[in-house]
Amino acid sequence: MSKTLLAFGLLLAAGSAVTQSAVAQDETLSPIVVERANGERLIVDCAPPNSEPSCARFHELIRMNFTPREIGMLFGGSTAYLEYPTAYERVRTRYVAFLDDIQENGLPVEARYRY
Repeated sequence: MSKTLLAFGLLLAAGSAVTQSAVAQDETLSPIVVERANGERLIVDCAPPNSEPSCARFHELIRMNFTPREIGMLFGGSTAYLEYPTAYERVRTRYVAFLDDIQENGLPVEARYRY
């Protein structure tokens, strides 16, 4: 019985040494490179009312940052809106700043969680 316990103890010690040496090895993963979308191409190719699937994220961001009436003023018949004389320049300035941000930084990446 003592020989069995001794053999079992030696096996555990050997297994522990192998596990520690495997952990000690430097197993680093290759880096992840994130490329941003070409903002200038999006601005030129995806200006509403373009309905390409590749433009969906850009249009979603427009809807997140501007109200339906503001979008109507920017891309529709702007003079049809009562607020056009007082609000158009402000909305247009915000839209130009929005486009400049996308051109400079690319589209923001949407975070999704896995369950």
